[in-house]
Order: sequence, then C-alpha cells, then structure tokens
Amino acid sequence: MESVARSEMKSCCRNHNRVNAGKKGRQMITPLIFIISLVLLLHRFKSKRSRRIIGFLYASFAVWFVYSILAYGSYTLQPGQSVQLRVYPNTDQLEYSSELILEKKDDQKIKLSGMTVWYEQFGDVLFEVDGQKVVKIGDTENGSMEIPNTQQAIQLVEDGIVVNYLGEKVFDVTNNKKFTITITNVDDKPVHFKAQVVDR
Repeated sequence: MESVARSEMKSCCRNHNRVNAGKKGRQMITPLIFIISLVLLLHRFKSKRSRRIIGFLYASFAVWFVYSILAYGSYTLQPGQSVQLRVYPNTDQLEYSSELILEKKDDQKIKLSGMTVWYEQFGDVLFEVDGQKVVKIGDTENGSMEIPNTQQAIQLVEDGIVVNYLGEKVFDVTNNKKFTITITNVDDKPVHFKAQVVDR
C-alpha cells in the first residue's frame, strides 16, 4: 500500500502543471467568445432600444455565469441526505490520478463511502475500510504500524470514514475503474460543503 501511495503522489505532481494549463485555456475561451459576440451584436444593431435589450440580456448572462462558477460543487444536505459523485479515471493515459476536493463550511459530520482505503493526498495515515484498521505509513526503516482509530478530524467507520473538520482537504481516490463516491450527512444538523472530483 505504501508503494501505491507514493506512486500516485509522483503521478499527480507530474500531471499538475499540464492540467492547470488546460484549465486556464478553457477559462480564457468563454469570456473571449462572450466579448466578441457582444461587439458583433452591438455593431449589428444600432438603435438604443436594441442595444439596451442586448446589454440587459448579456448582463443577466454574465451574472448567471459568475454565480454558476462560484456555486459549482456546493451542497447543503439535511440530516440523512446524501449526494453521489462519479469518478472517471483517465485510464487511457500512462499515468493518471483522481482527487476528491472536499471543503467543509462547518464542523458537522459527513460520511464518505465508496473506497476500500481512504487517505489524504500526500498523507501518511490510511483508513482501511475492509480491514477496519488505521495504518500509519512510515519510512523504509520504520515500516508501517497500526494506530488507534482516534484521529480528531477523520474517523473510520464500518463502510467508510466520517469527517468533521472545518476547511479543505484533498483525498486521493485513484482507481483503475469507474466508481461512485457517496457523501452522507450523518449529523443531526444541516451540513454545508463544496465537493469536486478531479480526474487528472
């Protein structure tokens, strides 16, 4: 398991710059198309009324576009409710990885299920669901050792892990096949968070 984790860490680092470059390119294309189409329409329609209508429509679209970007991946779950996220690994690539970026807006408890082993990206603690044990990865000299299930922010449960931290954590969810991650509110209060799966 230690060698697998280290291999996935190296893969993620090598692909990081290439993925970010692709994202920047896509982010620049949409505003460029928006501006060009607006200029063409304003050039085509000369009357004040037409330009006001065009301006109103484009302003409304701009507001919606910005809101959709800011709200992407945002969830509010009532107690007992759940949401599913699909993981589509890029297995056609020689090196690939998948991440679950989970930003919690409060310290309520949510459960993550769908993986046999959960661990933070570049972390040294593995939460083995099948074996029901928590393992701390050491270096080549010390090896690995089982530790108590007493982590403050993450707890191992029967079918996954329960997290109650505040802020953002990135979990490595790399697999060689498609699967589903289920996020469930196991608290007695509504929970607010942002979750996104990134397949590199």
